[in-house]
Amino acid sequence: MKRIAYLFFIALLLILQFNACQTEIEVDLPDYQPKLVVEGYIELGQPARVMLTRSVPFFQQIDLNYILNNVLVMDAVVTVTSSDGETERLSFVPNSESPYMFAYVGNMRGKENTRYDLKIEWGGQTYTATTSILHSFDLDSIGFYKMPEMMRDTMRTIRVLMSDNPSEMNFYQYYVKVHGKKVHDNVWITTIPVAFDDATFNGLTFNFEVLRANPSSFLMPQMSEEEEREYFRMTYRPGDTVYVKYGLIDYDSYQFWNTGGNDAAMGQNPFTNPTPVISNIRGENVTGVWCGYAAKTEVLIYEQ
Repeated sequence: MKRIAYLFFIALLLILQFNACQTEIEVDLPDYQPKLVVEGYIELGQPARVMLTRSVPFFQQIDLNYILNNVLVMDAVVTVTSSDGETERLSFVPNSESPYMFAYVGNMRGKENTRYDLKIEWGGQTYTATTSILHSFDLDSIGFYKMPEMMRDTMRTIRVLMSDNPSEMNFYQYYVKVHGKKVHDNVWITTIPVAFDDATFNGLTFNFEVLRANPSSFLMPQMSEEEEREYFRMTYRPGDTVYVKYGLIDYDSYQFWNTGGNDAAMGQNPFTNPTPVISNIRGENVTGVWCGYAAKTEVLIYEQ
């Protein structure tokens, strides 16, 4: 009799437990406060280019109409001033380097060892930022490389040999564009890591693998599994023409790219705390970067 009572008690506990697991929980999401998102660049020998967008809620359904009416910022006053005393107002124009196909673009060309101040006036607010184009440098060598674990495959990485200046604290960034049989990057794709410093190799000559990070699929048409394998790849294949852009960036720009890259890499891991992204844009409810590049570009062709 005691055994029957004990089994009944265990069964009752299990029923209560399963019912508890099925309890519905209502979560009140806080009101979303949109931010102005700044993505601005000025490169050696190139005009300034600034893209302005509004951030959107995580659960927001996004289509082209929503982007045009609620994401793109088209009515800002954007001004760039150099340490040489040149000032210009950027124009909102079609731009193939922008993922949104539009950007604020100027005419003043970037110069080495020059500071550039950005001012954005929009929505009754003023946002400012400062960056510098530092000096350029040359790679010792660059070429396709067959990694040992890929000996039976045609895939390659790109390996560079570079020498770091021992008298400077340097911050590096690389980008790639791949034009291949089935992949044609219209915009520059960041590499892995997104940016890095010379803390572990200061003054040394070292090898570095240029791996293509996952590009954005934003506004991309529906792709087949084969097309996705071609598009979302880190390595390079026969028939690829690869453009490699590299250069030094200043510390504040590095802070943004380093923390932003860490946040993107860890953002889908539910067991980690969010990484705060350090922006160099000053103002209220704003994030993003204004970055100067002393950049050079190399072109590599992977013959079939």
